[in-house]
Amino acid sequence: MKSSGAPEVIVSRTGDVTGDGVADRVWLTGVRTEDSPFIQDITLLIQNGMTGRITQVALPENMGYEPTIYLCDFTGDGVLDIKVSIQSGGSGGFVFTYIYSFVNSRLRLLFSGERYEVSRQFRAYYVDGFTVVVENGHGQQYRIDVSLDPAAADLYNPDGTLKQPTEANVGPFIMAIPVVLDESSGVCSLLALTRVYGTFAADTLGYIQDYLSWDGNMFSTVREELAVFPQDVSNG
Repeated sequence: MKSSGAPEVIVSRTGDVTGDGVADRVWLTGVRTEDSPFIQDITLLIQNGMTGRITQVALPENMGYEPTIYLCDFTGDGVLDIKVSIQSGGSGGFVFTYIYSFVNSRLRLLFSGERYEVSRQFRAYYVDGFTVVVENGHGQQYRIDVSLDPAAADLYNPDGTLKQPTEANVGPFIMAIPVVLDESSGVCSLLALTRVYGTFAADTLGYIQDYLSWDGNMFSTVREELAVFPQDVSNG
């Protein structure tokens, strides 16, 4: 893919991210690709509204589609933080996600999808009774009914017993969506989504929905759920 060469401003936001009471400018630059929405060399820039000083931030993953900036107070300190999202494209459909604090002009990475994925140790496997068990690494498990999943049919005997031990899959981390769990606080939390699928990638069984809030040092789980698709039980 041929690039257009020069970086340009992709998206820009304004808000107080330093905590000095003066609005700052936050923006992303990137190099567009000719005849494609793919963007390369995506860079975060922050301009201190009081001093005019510009800080340039190299993102761990700096290419993809539809990069966005979202400003919200994620830590509860009354200062806006910076959430950067970049869609990966392709069959994976995940989103590179980074949240930065820039209080007193000191950059701190609060969250990244890569860190989150490493921190969670899910396991999924098929058991008798047309069921997939998902373990979340905290002594808890979910159970998914796969009796109507055509992809699971060949794994079972007619009586519902599993023909042989078979693993399902959890991951990768898909995206983190800002949510407000306590409207009176105005503080943003995150809803992190991780996909659960069967023996091949196209067989999506559901999504782990992990609600995360800042605990003073990191984003920790407040509530976790498994979302599954409704099953069509009609007789046609």
